[in-house]
This record gives sequence, C-alpha cells and structure tokens, in this order.
Amino acid sequence: MKVSYNWLKEFVDFDATPEQIAEILTFQAFELESMEKVTRHVTGVVVGKILEVTPHPNADKLKLTKVDIGTEVLDIVCGAPNCRAGIKAPVAKPGTQLGDITVTPRKLRGEPSNGIILSEREMNISGDHGGILILDDSLEIGTEMSTLVPPEDTILDFEITVNRPDAMSHLGIARELAAHFNLPLTMPPTDVTEIDLPASDWIKVDIEDPEYGPRYVARAAQHVKVAPSPLWMKARLWGLGQRPINNVVDITNYVLLELGHPLHAFNYHLVKDGHIIVRLANEGEKFTTLDDQERTMKTTDLMIADPEKGVAVAGVMGGANSEVDESTSDVLIEAAYFNPVSVRKTSKHLGLITEASKRFERGQDPAMAPVAAQRCAHMLQQLTDAEILRGAVDAYPQEILPWTVTLRPSRVNHVLGVDIKREDVLDSLHRLNLEVAEAGEDSLTVTIPTFRPDLTREIDLVEEVARIVGYYKVPDAIHSSIVLERKDTGVESLLEAASDTMVGLGYNQAVTIAMIQDSDQTAFQPSLHPFHINHALSKEMNSFRASLIPALLRVAEYNLNRGVEDIRLFEIGQTQVAEKVAGGWFSEYSDAREHLAFISIGSSRSASFDEKSPREYDIFDLKGDVTGLLSGICLDNFPVLSYDTVEHLDLALSMFDAQGNLLLRAGRLARETAEAFGIDKPVFVCEVDLFALVPLEGHEGILRPGAASRFHSFSRFPTNERDLAFIAPKTVAAGTIEQIIREKAGALLESVRLFDLYEGKPLADDTRSLAFRLVFRADDRTLTDDDVNPLVAKVISAVESLPQVTLRS
Repeated sequence: MKVSYNWLKEFVDFDATPEQIAEILTFQAFELESMEKVTRHVTGVVVGKILEVTPHPNADKLKLTKVDIGTEVLDIVCGAPNCRAGIKAPVAKPGTQLGDITVTPRKLRGEPSNGIILSEREMNISGDHGGILILDDSLEIGTEMSTLVPPEDTILDFEITVNRPDAMSHLGIARELAAHFNLPLTMPPTDVTEIDLPASDWIKVDIEDPEYGPRYVARAAQHVKVAPSPLWMKARLWGLGQRPINNVVDITNYVLLELGHPLHAFNYHLVKDGHIIVRLANEGEKFTTLDDQERTMKTTDLMIADPEKGVAVAGVMGGANSEVDESTSDVLIEAAYFNPVSVRKTSKHLGLITEASKRFERGQDPAMAPVAAQRCAHMLQQLTDAEILRGAVDAYPQEILPWTVTLRPSRVNHVLGVDIKREDVLDSLHRLNLEVAEAGEDSLTVTIPTFRPDLTREIDLVEEVARIVGYYKVPDAIHSSIVLERKDTGVESLLEAASDTMVGLGYNQAVTIAMIQDSDQTAFQPSLHPFHINHALSKEMNSFRASLIPALLRVAEYNLNRGVEDIRLFEIGQTQVAEKVAGGWFSEYSDAREHLAFISIGSSRSASFDEKSPREYDIFDLKGDVTGLLSGICLDNFPVLSYDTVEHLDLALSMFDAQGNLLLRAGRLARETAEAFGIDKPVFVCEVDLFALVPLEGHEGILRPGAASRFHSFSRFPTNERDLAFIAPKTVAAGTIEQIIREKAGALLESVRLFDLYEGKPLADDTRSLAFRLVFRADDRTLTDDDVNPLVAKVISAVESLPQVTLRS
C-alpha cells in the first residue's frame, strides 16, 4: 500500500519526518517495503502565454513561438502538436533545473530558443507526453507552478497484512499515526449543496442476492463536465502509481486511495432506467470489462446489472458498456459492500486483480459506503461543476452491526508480562476509536467498529494495547514476570529426542517441501500411491509426499553435484499415502504419519595416520546408526531387526511390531533407483514411523537425552584446506599440538584432524612426524588465500614455540 507523506499530514498534524513515520509504522503494525522521494520539476517554472506561433524555416515539425512570462517575452522553439497562440502553458526559463538538466539558451536548427514549454511528464506530474500542458486560462501570467503543484513528496510503501483491510488507505494509515501521537484525526470535507430533485426519482436499486451483496449505495450527479483533472490531483495519483484518466474517474480513484472504499462511476444514461440490479451471473454469461476483454461468468459471480444487461463485475471491474467518457453528462456513483469470499473467488477465476478487488476480498467496512459516496459527490461538485441530486439510494436489507468483545485488564498484564495500568488500557483503546464500557472490576466491554473485522477475540485487543503502549515496553523472556517454561508433551519429547540423537550420530537436519514431484515417488517405489494435488503450483510440487526419502535424495544429488563427497542427512516430517497397499514402504497406513528418514553417502571414516584410505559406509554402519537411533529415543525393548530384501532396496533391514506392522525399513538403495535421482554412488537409506514405534498412549514416560545447547547452520561456501606436518619429540603429545592449532587458528577453523604419523628414517629415533589437516570455512563468503595464510602463519609460529618442534612441510 503506497501512501503520500503530504497526504497523511492532511489527516494528522504531526511533525515527524518520513523516516520517523516509516520507523513508527514498521514497529507498530506494518513493514516498510520502500520509501521514495518524489521531486516534481516545477520549481522555477512559471505560467506563460503563447502570443505568436510561426513555422520553423528549417524543420517541418518545429514551430517558433513568442511566450509572455510576465517579466519578459521569450523566443522558444517548440515541437508539440498542440502548441498554438492564445493558450497558457508552463515555461521553464533559462537557468531552471529540470531534474538533471539545466535549461540554457541554445539554437535549434539555426533558430534561438530561450526556454522550454513543458509537458506533464517533463514536470513529473503524470506520464502524459502527447503535447505541452495547456493550463487554465484564468491563471495569471508569471504564476509559479510550485504554487499549483507541491514540488516534493515522499511515497512510503507498506506491506499490509491480509487481516487489516482498514489500513489499505491514507485514512487507515492516518488512524494508526493519530493513535500513536495521540492527535486528532481530520476527516476530508464531504459537504454538498444538493438540488431539490431526489436521487430516488432517478435511481432504483434491487439486491437479489443479499448474501453476496449486502449493501449498495447509489448517488446521482447531473451536468457533469468531464475534463482533465486538476494538476494537484494528477500529481498525487501519478505519484501513487495511478494513471490519470479524467476528472470523474480520477475522483473515484482518489477517494479509493483516500478512504479505502472502492467506488465506480457509471454513465447514467447507459444504465437502463437508472435501475441497478445486484444479482448472480448466469452460467456462461459473456461480459466485456473496462479493459476490453470479454469474460465468461459463472453462477457464483456477482454482477451489477440493469434490466437488460450486466454493467459491472461486482467488486472487481466495471463494464465497457457503461463507461464514463468525454460525452458523459450525468453520472451514477456506486459505493457498495460485497461479500469478501465472493469477490475473491470471482477475481481468481477471472484472473483479474484490481485495486478494488484487493480491498473487497479482504473485507471492507460496510459503514464507509455512504461516507465514500458523499465524499465523491463533494469532489464532483467541486471539480466538475456537477449538480448533486438530493440524498442517496441505500439498499441495506440486513444491517451489519458492530460487535462487542470482553477484555480483562488483568489478562493484558498476564499475557504481556508487564504492569499496564487500567487507565492506560482504556486510553489505548480510545485512541483506536474503540468504544469501551465498564462491565466489572476486571472486565471491559469493547465495541468493535465495522472497519476492524480483525478484532474478534480478547487476545486481539491485548495485541492492540501492546501496539499502542509500545512493544519496547514489553519485556523479553528473561525479564518477564510470566513463567514461559512448560513441560514438553510426549510428542515433543519424542521428536526432540530423535532429532538430538541424529545430530549426535553426525547427521545434518534437512527441511524439504512436503509437496514433491510424483515421478520422484514413482522412481523411488512404484507401489506408493501418493495424494495428487489438483491445482499444483508447478509440476515439481504436484503430489503430497508418501515418503521422506525422495526429497532427501534430491538434496543429496544437489550436494554431490557441487563437490560434497560425504553426505549425512535426516528429516522429520509428515507423510501420507492415498491407498493402502500391503507390503510397501509404510503403505499399509493411509492416515498422516510422523516419520524420520536419513540417508548416508560416502565414507564412514576419513583417511588418517593409521588408515591410509577412507573406509566406505556399509550395511554394518547403517545398522549401527539404526541401533543408535533406537537407543537414542530411549526404547528399552525395541523389536529385533530382520534382514530381507524389498523392491528398490538390497541388503535391507526391517523391523515389525507384534502385529506385523512395519515400523522401520533401511538398506542400500538399488543402483537403478539411485541412478534415477542422478546418484552413481552407493546410497544407504532408512525411514522409521515414529508414532508407530513409540505409541502415543503412555508417552509421558518417554525420556530423551540432553538436547544440544545450540545448533549451528552449516555454511554454503567451499572450504580452504591446509596440511601441516611437524617434526616433534615423542614426548610432545599430538593433542598438545592440536589444542594450540585450535586456539590460534581462530573462528574460521572448521575442523582439525591428525591424518598421518610417521616414525623412522630419516627422522631421529626420539622424534616423529605429525601431520594435521586444517579445514577453514566462512559462513558468509568464499575464503581466499589472503584470509587463510595469516592464520596458518600464526599456527606455525605458535606450534614451533614448543621445545624442539619444527615445521616439516
């Protein structure tokens, strides 16, 4: 939601800078996405009158003009097609700064030009560059354009959460600022001088489906003069991303941005008999919207129609058959409230998202409809010289009333962990325009206005109090008076114990998306029948996972392709199959299950001084990890592991309960299955149904090992490795040297390992060679030699300070 700093000041008279406003609103309610300074090139630009226009002797498309700017008459060469004698236009004199350009006297095709006659785009008022801007003839020659258009503004763009439709306007943002500063809120003028003709004589409204269209307010204006909008309105709309069209349409867009309530203007004489019918569309009904696209409607789409045809898609976009144009003289103004769900469905199925639909589908304020209609009528009268018919036609079959929520001040303090006085709670609620009635010693009855549909529970009001009092006053957990600790449930204990155990076994935790490609599940095990997603975001996410392993294999493939040789990954998450198929990978369960899966690729132990080459991970290592997992989640009596083979696995291990239900399956992935995932190495996998392994009944007795103090995310950047060999007396322990290395290498040292020990010729009998591998890695960048060399030099110097220890290589 983009808002203008200048416009906000018309609602609330604050002294804060745009930067301060951004900080206040970000901390109070809405995240700032961007802040842009807007400069309109009007400083030094004056109103001039073109006295004379003659053809340029050396260019067909250029003209020679004489322009009176009050203090002098300038000779200016102009190429605009609408340049003619007798009109007034903005003129930039020599010396005027237009953005990065300074206007200077020059010659164009041999003729002198002492200024520029400007278009709207050249002044950054709008995008119109079709010709020079023709000003109102009533303006005095020499008038500074900066008095007509504000030279500067700041546009702040906030991310408005879906539960706050009230904030999708300048009024909504201004309410937040008024509450923060405790300042009055100034509403824009809505006074109208009406003619005696009642609007009800011109307009009739019938709501056939009040569930979809609960309220419809209509007003009428006669003798409207459709013309370009005034410059200040064009500039304001353009700065907020709106394209100015004409004064009538621009007024409806202006009120939308101002009050947040969408409006629509119909050419009154194109709505038969002025009869508005709010009805559901006919199945397959064709309707052409204002963007000249023909739409096919459904019976769930709400239409605005007259007795003969549809004239608008309710809450989304008007129709081309009732559009306001230059020939329009009478206007029917719509200000309505439509069912949010209905608008959302219609907008989605038409693929049509508009400023109106974005607001209606979040939930508009039904009470704002007559106010917005009145504001529109006021502006039509001021800017188009329209005559406003008396009153409005307001169809409102079932009034939507404000509701009440009970708030306990003691509950506010309990939840926030801070002592907020009762009067401060009341003050916060009053600042937010919430009516409060005393209902008891510790009870307040709060009336919620219809513009705040998000406030339905006591906890919502607690949050509102916190926002106004200030989140900075709410203490953190360490200093809070509330005891935040609680006993883990059995499920939480089980999951945490399983996670801690896998980390202790040397595995890294992965978190993958629950929606995966169905072909991956088929490649892993053809007998699995996953749930397919009807409206998938992409083909890579067209089914819900029936096993955790396919996604882990894709993670492994990604890492292998980037040079990672040894992979240990595990994940805990839900799986579910669509059909029960006996003998499959947990496919006898059709309900959602909480699974743990892990995979291992590469060596089980790296090369070292006593083992010259890495030892590859095998089935016995897998059995050791499986046993470690089962022991780690504190099972005293788990069933015996059996050896068998199943599809997609060889050298498999399985575990069943007393009833024959599969609890765990592990093994080496069949070569063709691994190759389907782009892996040409042996892959060992395991998946266990945690809730079947540890029944939830009686789970309070589950114990878990001590959780790790913290988990450190692994770096995505490559390592920088160095090997250092030292000749040292046999009396110097290798651990002493390793300790020095760890102390001196600094935070970039990821690991250090003794990988070689040598004794014998040509070394002296009382010495030996100790070789260490140092692995350096940073979390935020790829390390260079310039990063690592000083650390290695510091390590060498420190180790060589030991008696009779020297660097060998």
